[in-house]
Parts: sequence; structure tokens; C-alpha cells
Amino acid sequence: MAIELALVYLITFILFLDTHGLSPLISPYARMLGATVGLAGWIVGAFSVANLFGNLGGGMWTDRAGRKLPLVVGLLAVGTALMIYPALRSPQALLAVRALHGLGSALVTPACLAYLGDASLPTARGRTMAFYGVAYGMSGLVGPPLGGLIRDRLGYPAVFLGLSALMFLMALVALGQLKGGRPSQEETGALSGGWRALLRPRLSVSFVASFCWTFALGTLLVFLPLIGEARGFTAARVGMLFGSFALAASLLQASPLGRLSDRWGRLPTVVLGMALIAGALLLLSFLTTWGPMMGAMFLYGLGFGILFPAKSALVADETTPLTRGKASGVFAAMFSVGMIAGTGMAGAMERWHQAAGLHPFQVAAMVILGGLLWTAFVGLMDRQRRMG
Repeated sequence: MAIELALVYLITFILFLDTHGLSPLISPYARMLGATVGLAGWIVGAFSVANLFGNLGGGMWTDRAGRKLPLVVGLLAVGTALMIYPALRSPQALLAVRALHGLGSALVTPACLAYLGDASLPTARGRTMAFYGVAYGMSGLVGPPLGGLIRDRLGYPAVFLGLSALMFLMALVALGQLKGGRPSQEETGALSGGWRALLRPRLSVSFVASFCWTFALGTLLVFLPLIGEARGFTAARVGMLFGSFALAASLLQASPLGRLSDRWGRLPTVVLGMALIAGALLLLSFLTTWGPMMGAMFLYGLGFGILFPAKSALVADETTPLTRGKASGVFAAMFSVGMIAGTGMAGAMERWHQAAGLHPFQVAAMVILGGLLWTAFVGLMDRQRRMG
């Protein structure tokens, strides 16, 4: 079991190494193929849109077929898309293959989350999900600089084909090492019931928290580089701001604090994590120099490091093996919804800033606080139900 868990963490790291490593490269590659700026934006966004719908379908398939088959098929689809990238000669073809890439990735994420939920004890799920968060965070630290370095020295094909080889290797290893049988009917328990089982209030906290956090992240991805450029920061210094967040999140989740929700409970830990994130965003809206902004981004990472294991463990707590795949798919889909909303509202947030002085990071903080209030409300309802 320990070897299988380690393999799922490795697959997670490799999958998001691809996602993070290609993030700064896809737009320039699209432009190199002749895409307009507008079309390049669609090519970048096609991954998230396909990922959104693929997560829902992938979650359903994971419940029906078991965890192994969707995971292996997803890795093969990602590997195939990456292998095709160097042969493309038009931006329109890149748009289609980018959508295939997003669909393949969407099959893997719910399967990994459901597998971790199946394999972990209820008293240790926070710790299990913390290591999942570490794998995600480390890929964010390693992926962009590594992808850029390989592109600069060997060109785009080396990046695409190297990642493709890793995906095919992971698919072969998963095929041989992971168990993937379908859940038995006896495992359904009291929480079975298809999509209706996903309407549980405590489970909604996980979905809302995922949306709120990625909304804030999308806002940061748009505005932090622009603010850094306006203040004379180098690209390396802007990258270090994001690196500070990823480092803090990874260190906290790898430490004993990664199992904080196993000790305190999921909802109080979610509240704490979201409060730290909202505080960091408010600080960022007032800070003007690089050093203090590094500190605020480190605080943001600490908040995420506390939040992520708790909200991920909630998915496993509130589901059974026959609903865990669907719940994991919705959970992963909310990442895409939040990111699309956060980046898509950038124009509106800029207008609000100019008209009313409302900083985009303050808007993101208000979204986070909305999620915090919902979590507190659900916690209060849960407490009254138990007392009554």
C-alpha cells in the first residue's frame, strides 16, 4: 500500500510538472506557429475548458470502472498530445491538441484523489492529502524554471518529448503496480446515491474552498506580474514571489502541521487557512516593495498549505468508494471554474480599481472571505445538528 501511495504522489508530481512547466511556454509556442494574440489566449484557455468538463466525466468513469483504467488512459492521452506538439504546423491544430491534453489530464486527477481517499484511514486523511499537496507544490517550484531552461538550451521539442516520455513511463508503471478493481456494492454505505450524495453541506465546503482559492490564484497570475513590472521588478523577482508561495505550502504540508485537520477537524482548519490567505491578499494590496511582498506571498503559501489537506480530506470523509470519483471530479473541476473566473474578471477588476480604488487583490480577498463565512455557517449547522 505504501508503494502504491508513493506512486500516486509521483504521478501527481509528473502530471502537474507538465501543467506548470508548460504554462509559460504555450503562448510563445502558439505565436511561433502564427497565432494571433487572441488565438493564443484561446489556445492557453482550451486546456482549462477541456479540463473542466473532463473532470466531471472522468470522475463518473472513475466510480464505474475503478481508479486504474481512467488514470492509465489519461496518462496515455497526455503523453500522446505532448508527442504530437512538435509536429504541429498551425495554431488551429495546436488548439485541438491542447484540448485533448486537457481532457487527458482531467482523467488522471479525480482518479488520483479517489485512490488516496480509498487508501487512507479517516484519522489520517489530512496527512495523506498533505503529501498530495506537497507533490502539487513541488511541481510548481520545479516545472516553470526547468521547462524554461530546457526550452532555452534544446528547444520546444525537447520539452514536449521529454514530458511525453515521462507520461508513457508513468502509464506503464501504473498499469503494472496499481490496483484498480471496481468498488463492490457493499461499499456504498449510507452515503451512496449518485449525484444527490454530493449535495452534503460539509462536502460543499470543499468545493467552495477550491473555487475561492483558485479565483484568488487566477487574480494573482494576472495582476502580480503586471504590478511587478510597473514597480521595476525583474522577471526573476516576480517568479520568486510565486516561488515563495509554493515553497511555504510545500514545507508546511511536509511538516507535522500537514495533519492539522486530523487533530483540529476539517472545518476549523479550512477557516484558518482561508483567513491566512485573505490576510495575505489584503497585505499585498497595500505593499509596494519586493521584500515585504515576498513575506506576504509566503503567508499566502502557509494559508494554502493549511487549507489544501483539510478541503481535500473532506472529499474522502463525505463520500464512499462509489461516489468518491464523482466528488473528486467536481472538486478538481472547481479548480478550473475558479481559475477561469479569476482570470476572466481581470478586466472588470481593473475598471473597479480605476473607478473606485478597489484593488484586485482586495476583490480576491472578499471572495475568500465569502468562502470562509460559508464554512463557518456549515460548521454552525453541523454543531447544532449534533447537539440536537
